[in-house]
Amino acid sequence: MQVDTSRFGEIEIAEKELITFPWGIPGFEELKSYVLLEYKNGPFQWLQSVDEPSVAFVVCAPDFLGMVYTAPDAKKRLINLERDEDLVVLNIVSFNRAQGAVHFHVKSPLLFNVASRVGYQWTMEADELQGNLIIPAGGPGQAE
Repeated sequence: MQVDTSRFGEIEIAEKELITFPWGIPGFEELKSYVLLEYKNGPFQWLQSVDEPSVAFVVCAPDFLGMVYTAPDAKKRLINLERDEDLVVLNIVSFNRAQGAVHFHVKSPLLFNVASRVGYQWTMEADELQGNLIIPAGGPGQAE
């Protein structure tokens, strides 16, 4: 299928590559279909909306920063996860060029089931952080 994007022009993707976010992503609830695009063989990827060409998020795996998430069973059920090895966790990354800052949205990971192609953005409450997110001593991206 052809997907129009504002960053990459028109691209061809297979239907099996689509990721459905049944509840959308907070702030973009009306956009349900996305595709994950590689970016320059680095740690970052683009989560491109199929419904709106101008909407795309830079994402990366939390292990890039040395972080590990443990998704509770209730969150796994939301994406029909039957096998833990089918779970992919990604973090949205935003860039503030004026300040030269990069922000990793660690409290709102994207959970994605590679088998069912269903995704969900988990907005973690303060009490969910402890026990569900491991951050290395010294902070993200720093060795213990």
